[in-house]
Amino acid sequence: MKNNRLEQIERILRVQKEASVMELASRLKVSDMTIRRDLIELEQKGIVDRYHGGASISAEESKSLLPAKDEEIRPEGKTAIGQRAGQYLKELLLCKEINSVMLMSGSTISEMVRSIDYTIPVTAVTDNLDIACTLGKNADNSVMLLGGKVYSPSMSVNGFLAEQMLDYLSADCTFMGTSAIDEDGCIYCYDDKYASLLKKILTISNRIIVLADHSKLGTASLVKVSRMDESFSLLTDEKASEVYLEKYKELGVKIIKA
Repeated sequence: MKNNRLEQIERILRVQKEASVMELASRLKVSDMTIRRDLIELEQKGIVDRYHGGASISAEESKSLLPAKDEEIRPEGKTAIGQRAGQYLKELLLCKEINSVMLMSGSTISEMVRSIDYTIPVTAVTDNLDIACTLGKNADNSVMLLGGKVYSPSMSVNGFLAEQMLDYLSADCTFMGTSAIDEDGCIYCYDDKYASLLKKILTISNRIIVLADHSKLGTASLVKVSRMDESFSLLTDEKASEVYLEKYKELGVKIIKA
């Protein structure tokens, strides 16, 4: 059972890139101490990097407990979703539908930002240092970074100061990732600290585009953030279950496929 649990932890981290001890314990139905011992063992094997309260997949991916071609390691569609999101943002900008955009932390959002080969003619606000640096390489981009504590290894910024800064901002459009979307259309994130920031962002955003591959649909994670409604769009891949997509459409969610 232990070996199976270690493989499950690795699968989760390869899909999500990182996860908190609380989330892993909840999903695998074991204690926090068990997860911490498992993470120590995986770190010793060179598979994960631990940090306070959680772990991320190691930058050195040569070691693994899983078969090299396991489909769960690299879910299909993540890159395609990111590229489609970059294209969709360009379409919104060309139609002059938005005057500001928020780009939140997440591996799929990072794929989106890397695919952007054009100048963003409106201010781009982000909570992520890596995203800010990538966009900032184009001197014509106007980039604003939320203030607050920086959390490694995601390089996201959140906390009281970031939330306070949001009191003075509004966004025509926000692109965000999610750890899961359940059958009822509720979106989740990995921990309670980030959930607080996301809830605040949803209150100041006129439209929200959620980027999620098919593996995240119909599932739940640790912290529930909000239920999608007509202000939401879901950008997903071709493998997304039509059963779930129809349920989301009933909530008024716009579906965009990569």
